[in-house]
Amino acid sequence: MHTEGTRSTASSFDRNLVVARSKTGVYLRLCALTVFLVLATGAARAAAADCAGLAGLALKDTTITSASVVPAAGAVPEYCKVLGKIHNLPQSTIQFEVSLPTTKWNGKYFVAGGGGYNGVIPRLTQALTEGYAAAGSDTGHEAKDANWAWNNLDAQNNYAYLATHVVTLIGKQILRAFYAQHERRSYFVGCSNGGKMALAEVQRYPDDFDAAIAGDPVIDRTRLMMQYAWNAQALAPAPIPPAKIPVIEKATMNACRESGSAINGLLMTPGRCKFDPKTIVCPSGDGPSCLTAGQAQALQKMLTGPVSASGAELHPGFVPGHEDDYRAFLTGDGTDAAKPASTWNLADIFMRQFVFGPEFDLVKQFHFDASLAALVPLTPAQDNANPDLSEFKAHGGKLILYHGWADHSITPLRTIEYYEDVIGTMGKDRAGEQGEPNAYAVMDFARLYMVPGMHHCANGPGPNIFGGANQGLPPQLDAQHDVVMALDHWVEDGVAPEKIIASHLTNGTVDRTLPLCPYPQAPIFNGSGDANLAENYHCEERSFHWAVAGVQSTRKPPAAAGKRLAR
Repeated sequence: MHTEGTRSTASSFDRNLVVARSKTGVYLRLCALTVFLVLATGAARAAAADCAGLAGLALKDTTITSASVVPAAGAVPEYCKVLGKIHNLPQSTIQFEVSLPTTKWNGKYFVAGGGGYNGVIPRLTQALTEGYAAAGSDTGHEAKDANWAWNNLDAQNNYAYLATHVVTLIGKQILRAFYAQHERRSYFVGCSNGGKMALAEVQRYPDDFDAAIAGDPVIDRTRLMMQYAWNAQALAPAPIPPAKIPVIEKATMNACRESGSAINGLLMTPGRCKFDPKTIVCPSGDGPSCLTAGQAQALQKMLTGPVSASGAELHPGFVPGHEDDYRAFLTGDGTDAAKPASTWNLADIFMRQFVFGPEFDLVKQFHFDASLAALVPLTPAQDNANPDLSEFKAHGGKLILYHGWADHSITPLRTIEYYEDVIGTMGKDRAGEQGEPNAYAVMDFARLYMVPGMHHCANGPGPNIFGGANQGLPPQLDAQHDVVMALDHWVEDGVAPEKIIASHLTNGTVDRTLPLCPYPQAPIFNGSGDANLAENYHCEERSFHWAVAGVQSTRKPPAAAGKRLAR
């Protein structure tokens, strides 16, 4: 989603970039990692003295504040840690880190995305452990500044898309100076807002990376914040207290057991379930094991998603099932709308800092007709919903999307919609049987994996560890169990991941595994053997909309979105 302004700002930085120098816990997991790093192509050794020398690099608009060697600790190898600041825009300073393994570099570059509104540099230890030179940033503001975005378009744009690009280029220059060679591959990995950062890169700066992983991504922030406002307004007259969340979860499991293909308490396809909150309304007012009529109505609104006064769909809602994360993400403490749930906080900041001003009250003042126009000017910077990835694909780029079915922060339905948009735009054979989108038209460069029972980016009752952003290392370090290794195998060897094995751990012990299948394939139990083991499942072909058959707001073929917020 280019604009002339974003192109000129970025290209000016690119043209003027100047370089002064050219220069897990388990024994078997650590052994496997050691072998992987020793054998890695492009492994390099760099002296500690070379690290200190990086402080003298002269880079456009950049100040290196420190460069020092960090000793090896556990699975993390010794590395050179470079901290600095980039003054690419007058009212926004980017703080960044570039960390460079001194003895066990795999020859590749990894940029990590951050969550929420960033404001801090993300941890790079997972990338370092796997042998990558890694970079990350606060995207141009500090989290401690509560008013960083108000009247500050520079900070907003750096956060939205630009800082990631700028840090990516600076990081490459520092890497090349340290190792005296170019990186062989470069990957971006992020979840949530980090997933947004991945999409911003492949859409706006398609040559920055060879491949990217976008987990549970923020696709169009303006619409997502609108959805959060909708949820808060739905809950305002009838908050749902934490004590009633188990009531909802029990009811959805009972309603979805068959349609959602429940196996050992895990809903495999919750999008196929139709759940009516009115079925758990108290017969007389209120009670501990039921909802009031107002609470049921609020729940229904959150499941349906925001609509305009005329009934036009504005954004998909959530799917039922595994609501144990509701308090953290949706319903809060059940006393004042959605406060202090994370989605309420995110929307409150966005509406006051980015759009309407510090005194704006999203519960009382946001209107789902009149207020929509105020969001439109922010879409070119804040939204990353462009489905045309032709430039990224043209240079051999690979994209892995994944999303937890039980994510109640960012609805998985929006990611399925976006993947459908990519198919409609990029697919040579755009329709399969009966007008259904044909995912195989884009699977040569872009794949989506849905994760049963995973909450936002991690956690939840389902297998939720597979090497994704901030999940930590998976129990087995190979291309079947680690999504980053799967991506690398795809790029290096041309072998696309036919499935990725996710694991669920309790007290550090694996107690359930499951194959994640490229959408719209679905994991199907073979009918015999232990249902908690991935080996007893297979990925089975399904039509594109099969997994969301129970969701009213999902688009149906022929992929018509209806009336939606202008882009």
